[in-house]
Amino acid sequence: MVAIDATTPPVADPVVPSARIRNADEWMMDYQGGPLRLFKDAETGEQFWYATYTIVNRTKRERSIAPQWELLDEEGRLFSAGEGVPRRVQRAIQSLLANPLHEDQSSLIGDIMTGEENAKSGVAIWKAGPDVKRFSILITGLSNIKKPFVDPLTKKAIILKKTWRLDYQMNCDRVALIGAVPLAASSDEPNPRWTMR
Repeated sequence: MVAIDATTPPVADPVVPSARIRNADEWMMDYQGGPLRLFKDAETGEQFWYATYTIVNRTKRERSIAPQWELLDEEGRLFSAGEGVPRRVQRAIQSLLANPLHEDQSSLIGDIMTGEENAKSGVAIWKAGPDVKRFSILITGLSNIKKPFVDPLTKKAIILKKTWRLDYQMNCDRVALIGAVPLAASSDEPNPRWTMR
């Protein structure tokens, strides 16, 4: 896994014969994230992170998107939104939010028309992994911008995608966050921010 941002020194573009990257029509969606909260399943006692969001297409034409949400913890573990999340937990969180406009993340795959009036809103849910103090939410599929890169460890050519990143740091026991208390994003760097990953 490689993540670079504005603080990473530039690397000369490698020759990547198999990767053709079009830059003629680059675009990015406007992502408006809601607070991150913790939910406890009354049936099993399992904990789940969830966050609402709105995606707005401010480009000049309809676009096709396939957003993916991942939670990256300080140990390097990745958790995909929706993975290991029972349907009853999804329903319970949707009921808690009481907003009929919130779709689950799989419903957002497809075309998004331009303008605020055509914005798509939803909720991303992750099974809470081990109790860690720092983690990030990474969202791909909000932009078509890609960049060739050579992994410094494997020396293999890879393609980095423009990724929306939000960093979090926990300054309390995770149990204290169950319910309506949101966890605020925090970082020494601009947060949230675009990064290449």
